Amino acid sequence: MFNPNELVLEKIRAVEEYDPATNELTGRYTQIENPSLKTSADGTPVTDAMGSEITTFYNAQTGTFDFTNSLFSLDLAASQFGTQKEVASATNKIIMPVSETIPIASDGTVVLKYAPVGTAGAEVKYVKVINENNTFGKTYEVSATAGDGKFTLDVASKTITLPSGVTGRAFVRYDKETENAVKVSKNTDGVPAVKSLLIHGIFHDPCNTNLVYAGVISVARAQIDPSSVEINLTADGKHAASYKLQKPYCDEKARLFDIIISED
Repeated sequence: MFNPNELVLEKIRAVEEYDPATNELTGRYTQIENPSLKTSADGTPVTDAMGSEITTFYNAQTGTFDFTNSLFSLDLAASQFGTQKEVASATNKIIMPVSETIPIASDGTVVLKYAPVGTAGAEVKYVKVINENNTFGKTYEVSATAGDGKFTLDVASKTITLPSGVTGRAFVRYDKETENAVKVSKNTDGVPAVKSLLIHGIFHDPCNTNLVYAGVISVARAQIDPSSVEINLTADGKHAASYKLQKPYCDEKARLFDIIISED
């Protein structure tokens, strides 16, 4: 009979989010650091006439699951923001801002890397010249015809034409359209959805560490905490997350989670 007590927990190898209604996988995180599972309850002490405590009744039991993902996760960010990751395609292109600094050719032309999109005839509204000494120079405005302080734009050839004699580099801000991108938005009215979690772990027998057991913590109802989300925008930054665990309201067993260890 397989009936272990004390085990060596090697690591949590993955955290998976599911839609509890459909069991569809909505997020999977595999670079887990500092995972922590906690439970809490509200205590109501019962005292006698002298104020001595007789017993304490505990109710409103809840839990939390916290971890840090070593890598920035778009899926995790989407869950925290209460939104969904948008994946671009040929029929669902994403608009992306672009900033370019481009040398101005001798004939005053500037060739963009991408075809700009936006208001027809004004896909690029302004061009700022950067002088040879790296200072900002004159600002030029788009026009249908050439003129002082103006530039013309040919979207098909991705070409901007500045007045004759303008030299240096051009700083150009515009939008491009792409089918090879993803987008995660944070809206102020976004509320994280309730999910179910599977927290997969690897365990070892303490008397024979060559014996490896698979384990999973199954959470029926978990909602990611959006109250304090911090995404560290550095190369060595981490992506932390915290879930609030609650029993399914109509579950007679009042189950918060199960810890299951298997020999095979």
